[in-house]
Amino acid sequence: MKPLYLIVALLFSIGSFAQDSSNTSVKAPKIITKLPIHKTAFVNDVEFTFLKLVSDSRCPKGVNCIWAGEVELLVKVKHGDREAEEKLITIGFKRQPTGDETSIIFKNDAFTIKALTVSPYPEHGVAIEPSAYKLHFDVIKL
Repeated sequence: MKPLYLIVALLFSIGSFAQDSSNTSVKAPKIITKLPIHKTAFVNDVEFTFLKLVSDSRCPKGVNCIWAGEVELLVKVKHGDREAEEKLITIGFKRQPTGDETSIIFKNDAFTIKALTVSPYPEHGVAIEPSAYKLHFDVIKL
């Protein structure tokens, strides 16, 4: 019986030292917000409205395309007491070699509001009502 206790104690001590003691950090999940067309979102002292979908040349589901396409939309951005301005946002194909500046809705020293996508995604042979569109955006703290 004593050897059984010894084996159990040995297995327990080996198992307790097998734990990973390194400090691993877990990245917080990205929280995506959906903004319906003609609605306004508020982030701190910034408000922006998804005014309209200008164009949607994204390759529809069920179709083989040469390029993935892009979606362009118009947003109205107001920051604090400043006058509101309309801004054309492009999501998809990157025309600029430096990155995705065309998908930035607003940026300051504290945070960036970035347009990620527009839903619903087009499907071959399926018409989308203009009122069904939603802008998906993310607020990135700097």
